Amino acid sequence: KQWYQRRVRVQPNFSAFICSRNNGVLFENELIQIGVKSDFKAAEGRLTVFYGNKSQLPLQNFRTQLFVGQNDGEALKLEGQPISQLISAGAQVPQIITATCASMFLDIPILQISFSVGGDTKSVVVRLPLMLHKFCEGMPMSPQEFFARWKNLGAPEQEFQKVFKSTKPMEQDFIRGKVQGFGLEVLEGVDPRIDNFVAAGIVHTIGAKIGCLVRLEPSKPAQMYRLTMRSAKEGVAELLVNFLAQDL
Repeated sequence: KQWYQRRVRVQPNFSAFICSRNNGVLFENELIQIGVKSDFKAAEGRLTVFYGNKSQLPLQNFRTQLFVGQNDGEALKLEGQPISQLISAGAQVPQIITATCASMFLDIPILQISFSVGGDTKSVVVRLPLMLHKFCEGMPMSPQEFFARWKNLGAPEQEFQKVFKSTKPMEQDFIRGKVQGFGLEVLEGVDPRIDNFVAAGIVHTIGAKIGCLVRLEPSKPAQMYRLTMRSAKEGVAELLVNFLAQDL
């Protein structure tokens, strides 16, 4: 696990994939552009990764490898379709990667690409935009249902709360878009404070459906958020809160 974590290339736009995007460029340099288009349904995901040769020479011995976290081998199943080992100058080659969320997984999976060009061997290691909440679906419910479920999830290990500084505009439409983009249903009429957001969702895994309830309290004067999540499965609330906080 550690060896590829240290070698992951800087991906300055990766946070955009947390809440708002399933499609876009993962990595680009003078030789190669790596893009992705993702679709998710229940516990299944399909990623099409595009490898574009930007050089004037062919990319030879082109190979890809997929890695999941050392504790996620049974939780997240990845399978990449075979692709050509030669990408001609200016050409783009797609690779389909299927993902199955068997149970809760912790780490962002890694894609390693290796190839030779002009006699030199190159390697690129990037994170794939595959996090647990990509398998989350919004769950509509009434205020009464929300409060009843919130109360039932009262054990300490079922709740996680984080107070953090805002790094982006704290406008209502922006926040709503991020919460919805995270895979949650924004619920109306639950919180009497109109600036607050209440949301709910279900994380789909092969083994179970994991419910999540969220309360997000922005404070514009302080430029701070308080984000609270409750979930029936221990560890899910902390994991998802930390992901969501990265993009607010």
